[in-house]
Formats: sequence, structure tokens, C-alpha cells
Amino acid sequence: MQKIDLDSRLELFRGCVTPGVRMNEALLDFYSDSEARVIRARSASGVRVAFMTDAVEMTYSFTCGGCARKIFTTDVVINGEKSTLEGEGPHKITMEPGEKSVVIHLPHLIIVNDLEIALNDGAFVKEMALKEKKLLICGDSILQGMTCTTPTKAVGTLLAEKLDVEFHNTSVGGAEMRFEPVEQTLTLGGDAVVVCFGINDAAHGVAHDLFRERTRRVLELLKDFSGKSFIIVPIPNMNVDAESREALCRIIREEQRAFPEVAIIEGASFYPACNEFFVDGTHPNDEGMKIYAEALAEIIAPVLG
Repeated sequence: MQKIDLDSRLELFRGCVTPGVRMNEALLDFYSDSEARVIRARSASGVRVAFMTDAVEMTYSFTCGGCARKIFTTDVVINGEKSTLEGEGPHKITMEPGEKSVVIHLPHLIIVNDLEIALNDGAFVKEMALKEKKLLICGDSILQGMTCTTPTKAVGTLLAEKLDVEFHNTSVGGAEMRFEPVEQTLTLGGDAVVVCFGINDAAHGVAHDLFRERTRRVLELLKDFSGKSFIIVPIPNMNVDAESREALCRIIREEQRAFPEVAIIEGASFYPACNEFFVDGTHPNDEGMKIYAEALAEIIAPVLG
């Protein structure tokens, strides 16, 4: 078996700044104030390894360097057919002869270390063609993918699949409305961006005047973005005081009126306040992630073109 030299093959990665790392240095620094944030920022949310090959055998393994949630699944999609691997491996995968596409969706809520992918001797590996458009995703835990059971069931992955676009996800669980992560996300370049913050601000008791100022600064960034921009008013939450949550949602609505270039999406209009679709009253389950992604796709697709 021959190992792919992943450290020198950035072109095989999707959703990354450097091989396997989705955040640039400024974002990593911004989210370095606690161990929990470091783990969430360095988790491989939305990171994929994608390539064309004629291999008939592949081995895959990694080690966990910390977890936001104890979910260690990898989704491997070969010529559109998905299989899910549990744990670090090593996993041995047999494939049909002939040229094929391979997309490996890395575990989305852990730090992936010591990533190894090896193919049978003599097999070729070449870059897979990029899709025409790219979506940027910047938000808190829900957009990061907490807490679905596999990476392809996360909102961002499902949304990108429905829109048939590349995507880069910089979302971090526990994040509040701040301009810094949005500013750095926009430097990654794309055709559209989706932003959602607010629930953690309500839970942490962020002062309304400060939240309004931060929301306005985020909207100013989105207004000047070269692509299409969307801001989501957060979905219902059973663990945050309803009055506090609605006060911040109202601020987002009020501030957005001065920025018509930024489309607003009302989370409560498409996501039911029903425990059936939550893991814990805050984070959607697999079915909830699907509902969320389908609603966003229906809104974004006509605008994105």
C-alpha cells in the first residue's frame, strides 16, 4: 500500500485553509480563549478529502486529538454511494475497478490527528474538479453540526449538497455575534455566505446595546461582501429564556432593515419548536438538520442561481 502525502496535497482537501485545518490563524487565535473553543475551532467540521483514483483497495485511519462531542464517524462516498465508518480505524475499504470519485467527510466534531489514507500500489490519485460555486458558513453550534450522528447529516453538508456547491464552514459551538469571525470567513472568498448567531448571546446575557452594535457591524461586513449574503434569525430554543431570545431576534430584524442587501431568514418560520427534532432542546437531531438544510436550500437556491 502507498500512503498519500496529505501534507503536500492541499488540492485534495475541501473546506480547508491548510491540509485538514478549516480555520486561518486569525480565527484560531480568536477562538483560543478556552480549551473547549480550541477543540471546537480545530474540529474538522465540513472538511473533506476528495480525489479521483483507480485504486481497488484503500485504508483510512486517524487519531482523536479532542472532541466537542463523542461522535467519531467518517462518511466515505465512492461514486455517490455512501458508507459510514465508526472510530479511528484503521479501516480497509475495497472498491470496484476503474476510475472513481472518492470523497471522505472527516469526523465533524473532533480534532483529527494523524490522518492516513493509503491506496494499493500503482494506483493514481488526482484532484477532483471543483464545483462552480462556493458557500461560506459562519455561525455557532447548530451550523457546526451539533449534534448529528455523521458528518454528511450536518446542516452545512446537506445544504451544500442540495445547492450543488463547494462549502467552507467556520462555525464554532458557543460562539456569539461578533464581527471578527465573519470578517475572517469572508476573506476565504465565495459566492454566498450564511451567518447565524444569537442563541449564545441570549444564554450568556449579552447586553442588548452591545448585541445591537455587534449585529450592525456584522451586517456592514455582509453588505460589502461580493456575493449573496444571508443572516438567519435563530431557530426556537427550549433551553433559553423565550423573552431574552426574542429580544435579540428582534434586534437582528430591526438592524437588518438598514441593510437590504443582506437577506434575512426567519428560523422560526421553518423550524418547529418541537422536541421531536432536537437532541437536547437546543441542537437539532438528524431529522432536524435535514429540515433546517431543506428550508435554507429552498430560500437560497433561487438567489444563488
